[in-house]
Amino acid sequence: MLFLVSILLVAAVEDMRKCRIPNLCIASGMAAGLIMTFVSDGALETGKALVQMVIIFFAFYPFYLLRGLGAGDCKLFMMIGCYFSDKKLLYCLFISLMIAGAVSIGKMIFYKESRERLWYLGRYIRKAAVTGAIDNYEIDKSSKRQIVRLALPTLCSVVIMITCF
Repeated sequence: MLFLVSILLVAAVEDMRKCRIPNLCIASGMAAGLIMTFVSDGALETGKALVQMVIIFFAFYPFYLLRGLGAGDCKLFMMIGCYFSDKKLLYCLFISLMIAGAVSIGKMIFYKESRERLWYLGRYIRKAAVTGAIDNYEIDKSSKRQIVRLALPTLCSVVIMITCF
């Protein structure tokens, strides 16, 4: 698990610095996780880890298409599926998303751009509900402060999972 934490630490630093998670980082984490699962638990658990990765992909890919998640975030969650199984995986994903939600609420409180964007979204939804007209939803991408990065919440949730469960 120390390798997983170190990979997530690198991913979090790169995500904060460059707004990207390197594919090499994720691929090496996935490969190490699958190898460790195979060595410790055998081929059946490795197959289960691969199935979990596919399920996570299909669960989070729609959010990527809607621009709610980045591709690196989806792949990062898939990587977590190589290390945790069943309830631990669900708890880890849940904790990650709860931490990200708390960060998002904090950004809405402290950053004017986030409050303006939320207000714009509310007006957009109201207009669509009242008139039935759906316009192109314009997103201001000039401010990076509005974006919630998921690598750091994922790192925190893995550390919580390792220490508490």
